[in-house]
Amino acid sequence: MNLISCRKSKGLGILLFQIQFAILLIHFNQQNTTAQQVGDRVCVTADTETRIHSKVVDKVYEGEIHTVSEVNSTWCAFEDVDGWAPLKNVMATKNAMKHFEERVKKNKDDFVALAHLGMLHYEFESFDKAFYNLNESLRYNQKNAAAWNNRGRVLHAQQKYPLALKDIEYAIKLNPGFALAHYNLGRVLHSLGKWEDAVKAYDKAIDLNGKSATFFVNRGVSKQMAGDKEGSDEDFKAALKINPKNSDAYVGLSNLALASFDIQKAHDHADKAVELSPQNPLALNARGWALYKLKKTDEAIFDLSRAIRYSPKFPLAYNNRGVCYTAKKEYAKGIQDFDEILKLNSGDPIAISNRGRAHYGNGDFVKAKADLLKAVEMNPNLSDALDGLAWFLSTCPDASFRDGKEAVAKAELASKALKDSDWSYLMTLAVAHAENGDFSAAESVAKKALELAPNENKNDLNEKLAMFAEKKPYRVTIDTKPAVSSTN
Repeated sequence: MNLISCRKSKGLGILLFQIQFAILLIHFNQQNTTAQQVGDRVCVTADTETRIHSKVVDKVYEGEIHTVSEVNSTWCAFEDVDGWAPLKNVMATKNAMKHFEERVKKNKDDFVALAHLGMLHYEFESFDKAFYNLNESLRYNQKNAAAWNNRGRVLHAQQKYPLALKDIEYAIKLNPGFALAHYNLGRVLHSLGKWEDAVKAYDKAIDLNGKSATFFVNRGVSKQMAGDKEGSDEDFKAALKINPKNSDAYVGLSNLALASFDIQKAHDHADKAVELSPQNPLALNARGWALYKLKKTDEAIFDLSRAIRYSPKFPLAYNNRGVCYTAKKEYAKGIQDFDEILKLNSGDPIAISNRGRAHYGNGDFVKAKADLLKAVEMNPNLSDALDGLAWFLSTCPDASFRDGKEAVAKAELASKALKDSDWSYLMTLAVAHAENGDFSAAESVAKKALELAPNENKNDLNEKLAMFAEKKPYRVTIDTKPAVSSTN
């Protein structure tokens, strides 16, 4: 759920949430054809009561899409729903698509079937088709709050946030007690970086429906982004009290642990998430990143590749796998993964910065410089991109690419963004001072970095300190700092 550099210490753990959970619970492209396995995505084809033994405990409605948590020959249970539903009222998403298409063929005015069809297209990330079907549904019935809400969800997935807000707010106007619309309002506000406002929207959703584990999970995400880590932890645990099999709550706990640099705990939570939902891309991505942090890079790539298989349009998994390949010095594979991200979002400065690092490791200094400069131009405040450019300008073996003065300027900006608390950024600044000929400053900054660095990095820093004492700058030998993560 992870965007932390393998060399970073402080400050980046929280960034994990900004991408990983901005897409949380927009269910991924899991195109299953049966409903016989845990983790399958299925659609309800009739309003259905759910039961525990003979007692009615909950209800699901036609068109809802759920993830199977348990299944037998006759019944299945869903994540975030109490009780069991009969399999006769459940279809795999591909089959449900055909079912509602047939209904629309028989009656083009069937606005209910059109709306359901729209959300099935949304499930398969065919957002233009989803928007068309929902728009047609609204053409036949302007008062359907659910259709307005769902069209807002599609617009949100297309990153058309102002339009998404407008649709979801209108759904709330039509039905102020529509808990799901308040929840989706929170998701859009979260994507806009308005985390405190998102928490308020989730508060309302939970007031209206306090039995949804998903609502608590997403509120926990926004709370952490707003700086309330304790509240975030409480929400993830509250979600698990409601539904002990909610894999996304374990993903949230995994990322909280990762932000606190408890890598083993992060792995264990992510492992539980995968156990509960083997096809959940968020869970596979979280475990993959924890494995990478535990220096099990090949195992990490395996998990991240599975995440991509289940969600081919999941930029975070491509990013993290690209980081792994770059760390293994398989630069061409890393570049390919960063290219995939840019096909999905050409305006992602971190993917461009990471690709620049991979080009640098591959010895292509022209492309490396172009990407690193472009990333900083796109977002002048992005500390990872500033740090990457400073490292390149300080350490490139080709003197024609080095610029000590500019390297110091960029490295200072990167380090100050984290209040000089990150040993790795301080290391870059020390190297930049050395390239600029100020070895006294290089020694002073390197000593600060040494105090903050984990034990496994102290030998490397001591070697650099010795170089600075001898008034020698540092150069790479076609090997660069590992790529880092996205901050979208």
